[in-house]
Amino acid sequence: MPVELATDRSIRLAAYVDTGAAECIFEREYGEALGVELRSGMLKRFSTASGGVLTAYGHNVRLSTLGHSVDALVFFADDAQLRRNVLGRHGWLNRLRIGIVHYDSKLYVNEYD
Repeated sequence: MPVELATDRSIRLAAYVDTGAAECIFEREYGEALGVELRSGMLKRFSTASGGVLTAYGHNVRLSTLGHSVDALVFFADDAQLRRNVLGRHGWLNRLRIGIVHYDSKLYVNEYD
């Protein structure tokens, strides 16, 4: 899904919706492109599905997708080898109402109030 992250700068990227992910996590290069000082953010370690540990740093950004924008704490991976961007529950999914009608291939999104 197309996503835009913004601070003083903005960048567009593709991300997956991951309802099993607690947080929104993005590749390190996107944090660098936004000009954030990666390691000045909130340190958090995540357990991965493969049993590993992912270190990431949280920064406040403007996250826009599907016609909706929210201010959110998102995380940028410390490891430059991470090549996946995910929209998780905190900062994104918990801010929206989403309806899926599979047989019509329709996705409905509205802000959660």
